[in-house]
Amino acid sequence: MKSPDRAAAIAAALTVIEQDADDRGWNARPTLFGLFDIAPHRHAPWIGVRELPVDEGVWQLHEHIVPGLRLPYWVGLKAITKHLTLPHTVTALRRWACGDSGALIGMAFLCEGGDTDAASTVHPDGVPVRVLIGCDSDDRQYQVLRVRGAASTTTTVLDSPPAAVRDTVVPQCLRRLLSCARA
Repeated sequence: MKSPDRAAAIAAALTVIEQDADDRGWNARPTLFGLFDIAPHRHAPWIGVRELPVDEGVWQLHEHIVPGLRLPYWVGLKAITKHLTLPHTVTALRRWACGDSGALIGMAFLCEGGDTDAASTVHPDGVPVRVLIGCDSDDRQYQVLRVRGAASTTTTVLDSPPAAVRDTVVPQCLRRLLSCARA
């Protein structure tokens, strides 16, 4: 059975991640995060967050493919996912996941602008949106959105995301990373 307390704890942790990003300002590179169950007991979920180290140059590579054209960040996420889940590199992903941070229970991807197919990342008025998408081991999907300049965010938690949401690139990558890291 899916724990609503765990879902609430993960949503709260994702909100803190996005607030930290907002406090640092806009125009940051994308970031991948692991979500870890660090509760001393099962009755009160407590979520720890750790960044998955990704060379910043990976996010810049797509900017140089066609001068003046920037490919979406999910293209880089897809390449990272493919690389980290290969037989000869998955060990490094598993080592990262098995640190002293508790059990890995989710993955999240933070990016800005119109760079993801998983959410509308440009406000109808053309204002950029920061999106934080997460998936957990209970097959939930999370999304935290902030329109640039807004004082608050919009958070969505889907216990059973429909295929139209679940099968987009970012959630697929996050679920694949989570599955390989936990194996």
